[in-house]
Amino acid sequence: MMVKSPVPVLYVADDLRACEGACHFLQKSGEISLDFAFSTEEAADLLYKNEYHVVVCEYHLKGTDGLSFLDDLRSQGERIPFIIVGDDTEGVVIEAINRGADFFLNRGENRFQFYVELSLTIKRAARKYDISARRQQEEGQRRSHSAFVRSPEGVPDEKDILIQEVHHRVKNNLQLISSILKMHSYRTTDPDTREILEDCRNRIASMALIHEYLYRSDNLATIRMAEYVPRIARNLSAQKPHGMDRVEIITRCDPDISLDIDTCIPCGIIINELITNALKYGFSPGESGEIVVSMDKYRRGLARLRVSESGSSTKSNVDMESKETLGMQLVKNLTTQIDGTLTVSHEGGLTFSIVFPFTE
Repeated sequence: MMVKSPVPVLYVADDLRACEGACHFLQKSGEISLDFAFSTEEAADLLYKNEYHVVVCEYHLKGTDGLSFLDDLRSQGERIPFIIVGDDTEGVVIEAINRGADFFLNRGENRFQFYVELSLTIKRAARKYDISARRQQEEGQRRSHSAFVRSPEGVPDEKDILIQEVHHRVKNNLQLISSILKMHSYRTTDPDTREILEDCRNRIASMALIHEYLYRSDNLATIRMAEYVPRIARNLSAQKPHGMDRVEIITRCDPDISLDIDTCIPCGIIINELITNALKYGFSPGESGEIVVSMDKYRRGLARLRVSESGSSTKSNVDMESKETLGMQLVKNLTTQIDGTLTVSHEGGLTFSIVFPFTE
């Protein structure tokens, strides 16, 4: 019997208390999985990168409102069920419905009652999403959300389907941890603490991507690096530090290299750390340049991961033995974990090269 997955919901708000309340009340049952966006720009980016079945959006947002965000989504052809949360005034309700909102929910003064009603409304919206998805699938316009693994007789293998569901649950739990860290990063005013929390979120994201890939794949044993590595790069590119807009992250991976999950997770975190390090220390503000991530077959039985930067900043000359650089210590420890050998070159820019065992 297939395990029912929680409904993936994107909650858009700029009020941390609203997000904390939603996180506390809505995820207890395990029927709803929340991710948070603290601006409409961040929400649009998350909708592009992830699959959600429902959007919950506060009516009042800094510099804009939920209906303007809804207008933008609908103008782009996005039909995802949309719930507006706000004050119960007749004008707002009518305007929300007329402009394409699926539901309008009054926040009211009773916090517990509000979240009970919001949970029920999300489930109604999710059913609406499911009906729409099935209709599109029947018309041949929508690809199935998950490719079931089939036995040689062509019948879905229940064990493999359950494994896919486990990967889906793990991915959702990692997203929950990421959302909690995001709330804490927005709450803190200390830039160093915020940087630490954001680095942790990116490490978690690199792991969540693997479980999402396996959930959607018909191969539960390996991950194609030519598909996985560019997604890490896109995630980090969307969060470049100030002044790094002219730095491009390029990926070049051999399409024939696929790694098992025990090797892929360390490699993903290593890539995350090296790109993050290059963006922080490898370039001066406003400088243009490239960070190139490549993976190829080095020799028989060996693969090579390389991360190179073209920056001119002397900060990039990282002391690999320093106890203060947690990212570099992670790179060294994870290289050992995959039985790899790490070398660092400063010729023509800083290059990290890791050669590790690889079974073709």
